[in-house]
Amino acid sequence: KSSRMGFNKAFLKINHKPIIISTIDKLKGIFQEVIIVIGRQKAFGYSSNSVDIRMVNDVIPDKGPLGGIYTGLLNSKTKYNFVAACDMPFLNTALIRYLIAHKDNYDIIIPKINKKFHPLFGIYSKNCIPVIEERLRQDKLRIAGIFPKVKAHFIAKKEIEKIDHGLESLININTPDDFKKAKEVVICQKHTQR
Repeated sequence: KSSRMGFNKAFLKINHKPIIISTIDKLKGIFQEVIIVIGRQKAFGYSSNSVDIRMVNDVIPDKGPLGGIYTGLLNSKTKYNFVAACDMPFLNTALIRYLIAHKDNYDIIIPKINKKFHPLFGIYSKNCIPVIEERLRQDKLRIAGIFPKVKAHFIAKKEIEKIDHGLESLININTPDDFKKAKEVVICQKHTQR
């Protein structure tokens, strides 16, 4: 998605590597299949011997993140699926595994910090498909609009902070200022690792 950055944010480089490549590298360590939902953009090259990586176009174009989730769920081979945005450079694999471990009996499990949902870092089950389909038909594209119609569970800040103290997994890049802050996080991470 180009958004306010004016170009595809997935290819912004953090630590000399495009965000999308870092994301794939982290996810392929957890999952047997990674699906990249693309809109009108062209596919990009990436290969892996150990993981099935597929690129699929939006089933219904121009429906934003909700349409992307819908496309991913339709194309997935599994009931439960982890969903992440393409512009989140600091995904914490331990936090992803924590969400997976708590998925049972829910259709959605995502963070909720200070009354704000983070729907593009979470688990979604295929049970969401008919609800999302209905919302897309009505052109109601807010992801939070599906929460009351499924079994949704929200992980609180203090729970997340036990695993991801700085909530860095939830950082996404929407503006040049966000990108600058993300690069500062990398510098801070490097200093704390010494």
